[in-house]
Amino acid sequence: MRRPPVPPTAAVRAAAAVVAGALLASLAAHTAAAAPGDPATGWDSRPEEAHREVAVSDTGRVVVDASSEAGYEHVNYLEVGEQGEWVRTPDTSGHLTHLAAGPEDYAVSVWHDADGPARYRVLDGADWSEPATFHDGPVHASDLVSNADGDVAVLLRLHHDGGTLLARLPRGGTWTVQEVPGVATDLPAAVALNDAGKTTVVWAAPSGVRSTVLRSVVREDSTQWSAPQTVGVVNDPAPNLSMVTDGEGRETVVGGNLLWRQPSTSKPLAYRMRTSTRAQLTAGHSATRVVWPAGVQDRYEVRSVLFDDETQRPQTTLWSHPMRECAYEFGLNSLVLGVGMVPGGRTYLAVAVRRGIDTDGTCPDVARFLAVDRRDRVLGDQPLGSFTVGKELQVAAGAAGPVAVEFKNWDDDADPLGEDQPDGLYSLEFFHR
Repeated sequence: MRRPPVPPTAAVRAAAAVVAGALLASLAAHTAAAAPGDPATGWDSRPEEAHREVAVSDTGRVVVDASSEAGYEHVNYLEVGEQGEWVRTPDTSGHLTHLAAGPEDYAVSVWHDADGPARYRVLDGADWSEPATFHDGPVHASDLVSNADGDVAVLLRLHHDGGTLLARLPRGGTWTVQEVPGVATDLPAAVALNDAGKTTVVWAAPSGVRSTVLRSVVREDSTQWSAPQTVGVVNDPAPNLSMVTDGEGRETVVGGNLLWRQPSTSKPLAYRMRTSTRAQLTAGHSATRVVWPAGVQDRYEVRSVLFDDETQRPQTTLWSHPMRECAYEFGLNSLVLGVGMVPGGRTYLAVAVRRGIDTDGTCPDVARFLAVDRRDRVLGDQPLGSFTVGKELQVAAGAAGPVAVEFKNWDDDADPLGEDQPDGLYSLEFFHR
């Protein structure tokens, strides 16, 4: 015969209550600490240093390539950090640097001075390789992209109208450098590298007051370019041009204030919407987001459209703030954006308003960091810190670890040498994914 349960004693009930309370408190504390966009636990802010290119590996480690601008106190170093513990490697690289992080603590640093050549170093586990040259010639400008495997592609714009080159380094392989046919040094161009190793270059060919946006691709293990395809025509002889590819290989291109997107990798880019000449793109595994500044009467706004697989979500406003006369430049020129996305599709947006530095406290800093899910819901909104008359906002995120935000928060007209500053007060902050 089954016995009836024995009621717990008062001591047992009290102990159980204490344990339950502790568990609930621990859960609440963990949930609050891990909320998207909250400051990342164990990652201290890094204020008042030189400009840093930043990338986050799939293991959650942060990789930094720091270099001071010309005319400032010389600062160059490579750094790898985790939970506030940083390992710094002195470096002698040039001022024009790019950085990409791959899986298993793999990273590539690429740089050149104003007159070239193009050089690189590789981090494969614990140590950086010695500096080496992959293009021995004068480089005017460059852009670097990477994919989930750690492969990189670099678009090199040569001096004296020497044309445009594409340099590719598969992880564990060697460099391939080739000409991009038909792309002069001064033509607007952009590059993307998908996870299958396909590299795409788009460029704008001017004709009077308009430009035709063209596209050509080269496959992995090949140097043969596809015949140029027309993406579209824009009313600008020198439009801004940017491109991203999601993890499934669908490309999205912004040219001028127009946006085109591939519905699938086997179909051409198709016109989707009008956006802004200041639009920015970011992509994850199957999602792509475009964000741009806008103004309505006396308010700043950040607007956005998310492409989720083959679905285009409605346009939404992610952030707004009243315009103020004490902004550094009244109007949208004072609104600065930075955006990034993790593979799962969550977006991280940094937004700030440039302001004058002599406002007697009447114009406090406006700088925020937002986490946005795939349904355009803002999950977190945190202050970013002092911005004043800063400029660029850089957002870096990976499959794990924190979201790193790097921004310049000092006046270019200041004298950083006289104030014993290395390069105009760049700051680096870390947030939860």
